[in-house]
Amino acid sequence: MVATSTVRWRSWRAALVMLAAALLPAAAARAQNLSFNEFKFGVLDHDVHFLGGKERGIDLNPELILQSPVSDAWAASLPLYVRWIVQPRPTLGGEFNTSRYTDQFYFGGTWTWLLADNVLRPDDAISLSFFFGPGFNDGHTASSNPNFKALGSPVLFREALDLGYWVTPAVEFSVFLDHVSNGGLAKQNQSINDFGGRVGFRF
Repeated sequence: MVATSTVRWRSWRAALVMLAAALLPAAAARAQNLSFNEFKFGVLDHDVHFLGGKERGIDLNPELILQSPVSDAWAASLPLYVRWIVQPRPTLGGEFNTSRYTDQFYFGGTWTWLLADNVLRPDDAISLSFFFGPGFNDGHTASSNPNFKALGSPVLFREALDLGYWVTPAVEFSVFLDHVSNGGLAKQNQSINDFGGRVGFRF
């Protein structure tokens, strides 16, 4: 089981790297960070089966993202190769499972970049966001129950990608994927991956 979990984690990591490699250069080329206050709410498929999942249910995902403490003016004074990554937005959120499987709480930083604007209509846009930070869970660190993941630790690394379409400058719909694991630092390391959709509101 550990070997299978390791293979799945490596497959997920490779897929994440390839997706980031495909999307981040476009963001870096624009070098335009998006920094504002935002509330997001998502409905996510918990521990998706196409990434080796076995837990079940839907996760409800409220998330608060605040404006970066790094000002636009200071970021604009930096070289292009640095500018695109210097404005992380403080982020706090949770994923609450509707079927009594693993719940998660997390905080960290979200980086958001403008990929394109005025795509289908005036004032619309496409953005890409990346989150990184610690995730805290109430799941099983070790488990012989075939329906629960053995996560290895109550505190895990969490990464997430969010590809959004801004219908207006204040309302966004996005496709979302996240991953939590301990990165092989514990004996058990069965990751949880959620996939779904979210809506965001700028304020």
